[in-house]
Amino acid sequence: MLVTIEQTRSYTPLENFLDSLADNKLTCYASDLLQQHGCESMEELALAIRRATEVCNSMHLPLRENFKPVYRSRNGEVVQDWRLSPMAYMLMVLNADARNGLVARTQVEMVKRFLNH
Repeated sequence: MLVTIEQTRSYTPLENFLDSLADNKLTCYASDLLQQHGCESMEELALAIRRATEVCNSMHLPLRENFKPVYRSRNGEVVQDWRLSPMAYMLMVLNADARNGLVARTQVEMVKRFLNH
């Protein structure tokens, strides 16, 4: 019989405080993109999230301040969602399927804003 014991991690008051500060910046939910029809499925949404986290990792941006997995109730089921900072939300949109009209329009709008700035 194989038994795996996971070591539980206790947080220090400082870590709890830092988590609270980071949580204040997480003002968006990834599932908002589903509701706006920017993604067709949770799998597509999860792929966009993974790509957005890869961008943050590449740029050495702290994931703790931009992404937090959470569980929410939807249609009577408990599903995984993510609380995101506004930057993480936009990275997710930029990394979603560009064949989707909402995603494509958002990408073009962001490029236009960048070029005009």
